[in-house]
Amino acid sequence: MALKTFVQDSLNEGQYVALISLHVKCGFDAAWWPSILTSLKTLKCPSNLYNLCVSYFNERSATLILNSTMEQREISKGCPQGFTSGPGFWNMQYNSLLNLEYKKNTKVIAYADDLMILTKGKTQVEVENYANIETQKFATWARENNITFNDQKSKLMILTRRKYKVKRDFKIDFNNKKLQEKTNT
Repeated sequence: MALKTFVQDSLNEGQYVALISLHVKCGFDAAWWPSILTSLKTLKCPSNLYNLCVSYFNERSATLILNSTMEQREISKGCPQGFTSGPGFWNMQYNSLLNLEYKKNTKVIAYADDLMILTKGKTQVEVENYANIETQKFATWARENNITFNDQKSKLMILTRRKYKVKRDFKIDFNNKKLQEKTNT
Protein backbone atom coordinates (compact mmCIF):
# COMPACT_ATOMS: atom_id res chain seq x y z
CA MET A 1 0.00 0.00 0.00
CA ALA A 2 2.87 2.38 0.78
CA LEU A 3 4.32 1.73 -2.68
CA LYS A 4 0.96 2.25 -4.39
CA THR A 5 0.28 5.49 -2.51
CA PHE A 6 3.75 6.94 -3.20
CA VAL A 7 3.58 6.12 -6.92
CA GLN A 8 -0.01 7.25 -7.37
CA ASP A 9 0.52 10.56 -5.57
CA SER A 10 3.74 11.22 -7.49
CA LEU A 11 2.18 10.46 -10.87
CA ASN A 12 -0.81 12.67 -10.03
CA GLU A 13 1.71 15.49 -9.41
CA GLY A 14 3.16 14.89 -12.90
CA GLN A 15 6.47 13.62 -11.57
CA TYR A 16 8.84 10.87 -12.63
CA VAL A 17 9.19 7.96 -10.21
CA ALA A 18 12.25 5.72 -10.00
CA LEU A 19 11.52 2.33 -8.41
CA ILE A 20 14.74 0.59 -7.49
CA SER A 21 14.46 -2.95 -6.18
CA LEU A 22 17.40 -4.52 -4.38
CA HIS A 23 17.75 -8.06 -3.10
CA VAL A 24 20.23 -9.06 -0.39
CA LYS A 25 22.47 -11.86 -1.56
CA CYS A 26 22.05 -14.97 0.64
CA GLY A 27 19.26 -13.33 2.70
CA PHE A 28 19.31 -14.17 6.40
CA ASP A 29 22.65 -15.94 5.97
CA ALA A 30 24.16 -12.48 5.35
CA ALA A 31 23.27 -11.06 8.78
CA TRP A 32 26.64 -9.87 10.12
CA TRP A 33 26.94 -10.28 13.87
CA PRO A 34 29.10 -7.24 14.67
CA SER A 35 26.49 -5.06 12.96
CA ILE A 36 23.68 -6.71 14.91
CA LEU A 37 25.53 -6.13 18.19
CA THR A 38 26.14 -2.49 17.26
CA SER A 39 22.43 -2.09 16.54
CA LEU A 40 21.55 -3.64 19.89
CA LYS A 41 23.82 -1.12 21.65
CA THR A 42 22.34 1.76 19.66
CA LEU A 43 18.85 0.65 20.68
CA LYS A 44 19.98 0.52 24.33
CA CYS A 45 19.32 -3.19 24.71
CA PRO A 46 19.40 -4.26 28.39
CA SER A 47 22.88 -5.49 29.28
CA ASN A 48 21.73 -9.01 30.25
CA LEU A 49 20.13 -9.54 26.80
CA TYR A 50 23.04 -7.90 25.01
CA ASN A 51 25.52 -10.19 26.82
CA LEU A 52 23.37 -13.21 25.95
CA CYS A 53 23.60 -12.25 22.26
CA VAL A 54 27.37 -11.71 22.52
CA SER A 55 27.65 -15.18 24.05
CA TYR A 56 25.45 -16.70 21.33
CA PHE A 57 27.61 -15.19 18.56
CA ASN A 58 30.92 -16.05 20.24
CA GLU A 59 33.13 -18.84 18.83
CA ARG A 60 30.59 -20.33 16.45
CA SER A 61 31.66 -22.68 13.70
CA ALA A 62 30.25 -24.74 10.88
CA THR A 63 31.40 -28.29 10.19
CA LEU A 64 31.15 -30.23 6.91
CA ILE A 65 31.82 -33.95 6.95
CA LEU A 66 32.10 -35.69 3.60
CA ASN A 67 33.13 -39.35 3.59
CA SER A 68 36.22 -39.40 5.79
CA THR A 69 37.06 -35.70 5.41
CA MET A 70 36.01 -33.06 7.90
CA GLU A 71 36.26 -29.30 7.37
CA GLN A 72 35.48 -26.82 10.13
CA ARG A 73 35.40 -23.02 9.85
CA GLU A 74 34.59 -20.18 12.16
CA ILE A 75 31.59 -18.12 11.12
CA SER A 76 30.70 -14.50 11.87
CA LYS A 77 27.40 -14.04 10.09
CA GLY A 78 24.04 -15.63 9.46
CA CYS A 79 20.96 -16.62 11.40
CA PRO A 80 20.39 -20.38 11.60
CA GLN A 81 17.23 -21.62 9.91
CA GLY A 82 14.50 -22.37 12.37
CA PHE A 83 16.10 -20.16 15.02
CA THR A 84 13.26 -18.06 16.43
CA SER A 85 15.44 -15.01 17.01
CA GLY A 86 16.82 -15.04 13.45
CA PRO A 87 14.26 -12.64 11.96
CA GLY A 88 14.66 -10.33 14.96
CA PHE A 89 18.44 -10.27 14.53
CA TRP A 90 17.99 -9.59 10.81
CA ASN A 91 15.65 -6.70 11.59
CA MET A 92 18.18 -5.26 14.06
CA GLN A 93 20.74 -5.00 11.29
CA TYR A 94 18.27 -3.82 8.63
CA ASN A 95 16.87 -1.18 10.96
CA SER A 96 20.06 0.85 10.69
CA LEU A 97 19.54 1.06 6.92
CA LEU A 98 15.90 2.06 7.21
CA ASN A 99 16.80 4.81 9.69
CA LEU A 100 19.33 6.56 7.46
CA GLU A 101 18.48 10.14 6.53
CA TYR A 102 16.81 10.19 3.11
CA LYS A 103 15.72 13.07 0.90
CA LYS A 104 12.10 14.20 1.37
CA ASN A 105 11.18 12.85 -2.07
CA THR A 106 12.38 9.32 -1.20
CA LYS A 107 10.65 6.42 0.48
CA VAL A 108 12.35 3.18 1.43
CA ILE A 109 10.34 -0.01 1.90
CA ALA A 110 11.74 -3.31 3.18
CA TYR A 111 10.27 -6.79 3.18
CA ALA A 112 12.44 -9.64 4.48
CA ASP A 113 15.63 -9.44 2.39
CA ASP A 114 14.16 -7.26 -0.36
CA LEU A 115 14.30 -3.47 -0.50
CA MET A 116 12.57 -0.87 -2.62
CA ILE A 117 13.89 2.67 -3.01
CA LEU A 118 11.20 5.00 -4.37
CA THR A 119 12.33 8.42 -5.55
CA LYS A 120 10.34 11.11 -7.33
CA GLY A 121 11.39 14.18 -9.27
CA LYS A 122 9.93 16.83 -11.57
CA THR A 123 12.40 16.09 -14.37
CA GLN A 124 14.36 13.15 -15.62
CA VAL A 125 17.60 14.70 -14.39
CA GLU A 126 16.15 15.47 -10.94
CA VAL A 127 14.84 11.96 -10.30
CA GLU A 128 18.10 10.51 -11.62
CA ASN A 129 20.20 12.69 -9.30
CA TYR A 130 18.08 11.93 -6.22
CA ALA A 131 18.10 8.21 -6.98
CA ASN A 132 21.89 8.18 -7.35
CA ILE A 133 22.30 9.99 -4.01
CA GLU A 134 20.13 7.37 -2.28
CA THR A 135 21.73 4.34 -3.96
CA GLN A 136 25.12 5.67 -2.83
CA LYS A 137 23.84 5.63 0.78
CA PHE A 138 22.74 2.01 0.33
CA ALA A 139 26.09 1.00 -1.17
CA THR A 140 27.98 2.64 1.71
CA TRP A 141 25.72 0.99 4.29
CA ALA A 142 26.20 -2.40 2.59
CA ARG A 143 30.01 -2.08 2.73
CA GLU A 144 29.93 -1.00 6.38
CA ASN A 145 27.60 -3.87 7.33
CA ASN A 146 29.23 -6.62 5.28
CA ILE A 147 26.12 -7.10 3.11
CA THR A 148 26.10 -7.81 -0.62
CA PHE A 149 23.17 -7.06 -2.90
CA ASN A 150 22.47 -9.42 -5.79
CA ASP A 151 23.28 -7.51 -8.99
CA GLN A 152 21.20 -9.92 -11.09
CA LYS A 153 18.06 -9.25 -9.03
CA SER A 154 18.57 -5.49 -8.60
CA LYS A 155 16.38 -3.61 -11.09
CA LEU A 156 15.17 -0.14 -11.98
CA MET A 157 11.76 0.87 -13.27
CA ILE A 158 10.81 4.40 -14.28
CA LEU A 159 7.18 5.46 -14.16
CA THR A 160 5.67 8.65 -15.55
CA ARG A 161 2.48 9.88 -17.18
CA ARG A 162 4.40 12.26 -19.40
CA LYS A 163 3.28 12.05 -23.02
CA TYR A 164 6.60 12.83 -24.68
CA LYS A 165 9.49 10.45 -25.09
CA VAL A 166 12.35 10.26 -22.62
CA LYS A 167 15.32 12.05 -24.17
CA ARG A 168 17.99 9.61 -22.97
CA ASP A 169 18.50 6.50 -20.88
CA PHE A 170 18.31 6.92 -17.14
CA LYS A 171 21.73 6.52 -15.55
CA ILE A 172 21.17 5.26 -12.05
CA ASP A 173 24.04 3.29 -10.57
CA PHE A 174 24.44 0.93 -7.69
CA ASN A 175 27.94 -0.18 -6.65
CA ASN A 176 29.41 1.56 -9.71
CA LYS A 177 27.21 -0.45 -12.08
CA LYS A 178 24.31 0.92 -14.07
CA LEU A 179 21.05 -0.58 -12.86
CA GLN A 180 19.23 -2.60 -15.51
CA GLU A 181 16.01 -0.82 -16.41
CA LYS A 182 12.84 -2.88 -16.77
CA THR A 183 10.32 -1.49 -19.21
CA ASN A 184 7.46 -3.80 -18.29
CA THR A 185 6.28 -5.86 -15.33
